[in-house]
Amino acid sequence: MSYKKEYKNYGLMNDLVVRPLLKNSPVAHELVSRIISEVINIPYDEIYHNLKYINDDRLFSSKIVDAKTDVMLETKKYFINIEICYTNGNTRNRQMDTYNYELYLSQAYKTSDYNNMKQIIQIMIENYDYFGNDEFKYEVVFMEKNLHLTEDNFITKYHINLALLKKVSYNSIRNEKDALKKILYMFVCDEENLDKAYMGDKFMENVINNAKEIAGEYKIPLYLPESEIRRLDREEAVEEGSNKTRTEMIINMYNDSLDLNVIAKYANLSIEEVNNIIKKNKETN
Repeated sequence: MSYKKEYKNYGLMNDLVVRPLLKNSPVAHELVSRIISEVINIPYDEIYHNLKYINDDRLFSSKIVDAKTDVMLETKKYFINIEICYTNGNTRNRQMDTYNYELYLSQAYKTSDYNNMKQIIQIMIENYDYFGNDEFKYEVVFMEKNLHLTEDNFITKYHINLALLKKVSYNSIRNEKDALKKILYMFVCDEENLDKAYMGDKFMENVINNAKEIAGEYKIPLYLPESEIRRLDREEAVEEGSNKTRTEMIINMYNDSLDLNVIAKYANLSIEEVNNIIKKNKETN
């Protein structure tokens, strides 16, 4: 994918800063309202006056593994999930799809509910170009493959390409007409030029000050170097590779008629987990 291209050696705003900045800082409500408004092209006032934060526990089944979203919100019309994605892996992508389907299912308790279900919006703010086409924003809905006709937009995913912003200087962002690019530039701006990029923009100056306060309170760096992001990316790839290897081992042992207790022992899993892997393999083959 094109996110592997060499860009300026900027850091990324620490995700441990970004999450509380978007969830419970004094600027959080206005900041996420602005982001959502620009991403889905809905008037800011309509979002701001109807938006509220919700707890994951209210939405997700106990069967969903690691069901903790970065930011979950709702309005009268939408469920909106904002995710900060600095590393790119299949596990992460599938986890995000699971959230969408679980949100879909959580609304339907009886047949009549289908007429009043809220649209699901997922905004993925990513440190890579998901489709490799040098676009800043990708909008994904269910479509007919050959005709490219929309079948359903009940679930809509937006991939926001931060990698594209790394090509932009802090001077040019000051005159940027795209409000979303201007807001999200703080994610990729080097710390030295952060204040310069937003000089004169009172709201964004306030956002940056809140971000710095969060970093200071938690005693963590405001920005992570690219080398750290690449390390995390490699770790995720290794973990996915390890899981794939373990799955192949389990299937091979099962095909050789080994006892499930033996398979579970060598895979360091429960018998139930082994059975689930075997079942999924049968369903996909």
